[in-house]
Amino acid sequence: MNDKIAEKLKKLPAQPGCYLMKDAAGTVIYVGKAVNLRHRVRSYFTGSHDGKTELLVANIDDLETIVVDSEAEALILESNLIKEYLPHYNILMRDDKHYPYLRLTLDEQYPRLLVARRAKNDGSKYFGPYPDVHAMRLGLGFIRDSFPLRSCSGKSWRAGQRACLNAHIGRCLAPCEGRVSAEQYRAVVDEVQMFLSGKTKELLKRQRQLMDEAAAELRFEQAARHRDIINGLTQIQMRQQLDVGERAGHYDVAAVAVAEGQAVAQVFFVRGGKVIGNQHQFFANAGSGDPAALMQSFFLDYYAGGDMLPPHIYVNALPEDKQPLEQLLAASCGHKPQISKPQAGDKRRLLRLAEENAKLLLSNQLNSEQRREQRNAEALERLRTLLQLPRTPQRIECYDISHIQGAHMVGSMAVALGGEIAPRHGRKFKIKTLDHSDDFAALAEVLERRWRRGREEREQGKTPLDFGNWPELLLIDGGKGQLSAVRERLDELGAGQVNIIALAKENEEIYTDAHGEPLLLPREDAALQLLQRLRDEAHRMAVTYHRQLRGKGQLHSELDDIEGVGPVRRQALLRSFGSLKNIRAASLEELAAAPKMNKAAALKLYAALHPQQAGTGESKGEEE
Repeated sequence: MNDKIAEKLKKLPAQPGCYLMKDAAGTVIYVGKAVNLRHRVRSYFTGSHDGKTELLVANIDDLETIVVDSEAEALILESNLIKEYLPHYNILMRDDKHYPYLRLTLDEQYPRLLVARRAKNDGSKYFGPYPDVHAMRLGLGFIRDSFPLRSCSGKSWRAGQRACLNAHIGRCLAPCEGRVSAEQYRAVVDEVQMFLSGKTKELLKRQRQLMDEAAAELRFEQAARHRDIINGLTQIQMRQQLDVGERAGHYDVAAVAVAEGQAVAQVFFVRGGKVIGNQHQFFANAGSGDPAALMQSFFLDYYAGGDMLPPHIYVNALPEDKQPLEQLLAASCGHKPQISKPQAGDKRRLLRLAEENAKLLLSNQLNSEQRREQRNAEALERLRTLLQLPRTPQRIECYDISHIQGAHMVGSMAVALGGEIAPRHGRKFKIKTLDHSDDFAALAEVLERRWRRGREEREQGKTPLDFGNWPELLLIDGGKGQLSAVRERLDELGAGQVNIIALAKENEEIYTDAHGEPLLLPREDAALQLLQRLRDEAHRMAVTYHRQLRGKGQLHSELDDIEGVGPVRRQALLRSFGSLKNIRAASLEELAAAPKMNKAAALKLYAALHPQQAGTGESKGEEE
């Protein structure tokens, strides 16, 4: 924290408002709001924070505050500032695709009705969003035929000019030519607002009254126009699945899903008890993945400024500032939408469906080739930085050992190339030099065979190389002990230049030669997840190979054929003595004293393991 920031922290007001964090170049990198600016801003520079916040604080060179009167005003200001500056450390909506709105330009003397992609605070009135774009286009066509507002742009329109073709075919009131007064034009604008606001009954009543008045005054052409509007409104009312005056069954369901630093929001539109559409948006910067913060960001970006909000919005995570947010939405749509989290019933089932759709969208996004490449590149670069490697580890190898009580050990080598698991490059090993439990020795044998094969390939000039491609990073499943043992063995093999790390499974601690204490990374860290995937692949290969050998009878033990030694006794013997070699070396008395054994079973076992002593050793033992 520099002197400039320290001085500003002393003078912070204890009032609601927004704060802007800036970097050394003066760029706004974060915008936030607070009920109490003094407490909130100072908290960034005291105590411990998550990784993202620590990076933010490290890049803050200056800050600015804006005081407002209430928390609701701070919420509105924060939303506007984020949209203006697009700060790097704020949660932003990545997808610009929105359902369209209809925009009535009330800020103009003679308003127009236009299609808009987003609702803005520009003096116009916005209706929507409309998930059924085809239905919106049909409604827009009816409006232009029945309520002929001008459609020319503000730049091309001017009073006193000749009317265009739209005026001659009855699709424009031609205010430019003076055919209609400003008051008459505004009356038609009011009718358009009534129609778009769903006030069909009131509009029908008004049109019938105007038709009767025109007919009584013998203005039959105008009476016919009102009659046609009535007929069109009646047909539309019959086709509507929902009477917007009835609020039951009229709500939205929104869910957010988070994974691997990415997030998506999914919303379903329910009208008249029927799902009539859905929409999803991805977040460009999901940050720590807090669902409450993500949901608030989604509401501010998607709902704020809209006029046609349902009375209820059901969510899987309540926004951080629920009450101020409801006030903000109420100011824009004229009623206060209720934001809540259903616990049971149809709404909870639909919300669960929205969650599943969001997770599926996120899974597809994360598994896309482009995203995988980006994620792998980020993970490898993160590993290089964390482990202080001289270059990015493009080839990483992981080794695992699998066995049962030391009998017939197998080993595996899993390989990741460019951050992606490469099954074709993986290898399996049958341990040849051991018949007892010793993971360190088994691992040493696998590494020696792998390095020997690699040297042979290089000496023979084989292309393409397989084992001859040395890893930039070697991963061991274990802790400090396994790391030291492997380092010692590789030094003996002349491969000491290879970078080695160990990953302890219980707490996912990373042990390295460069750090005395293990590294602990967040579970969502891309580097840790890459190491976990590779370790799990090595474990899967070893266990699968082990089971294959057992299935083929290649793990058949001499104990399996001995009368009186069943599965329970066999396992007890192996646990007690450690290996078949030790069982064979045990005396008759030691065998009889073992768990689950008795004198008769020990005699049969000893005779089977020492056939050369049959009839001699055992009878002597009996005599003695």
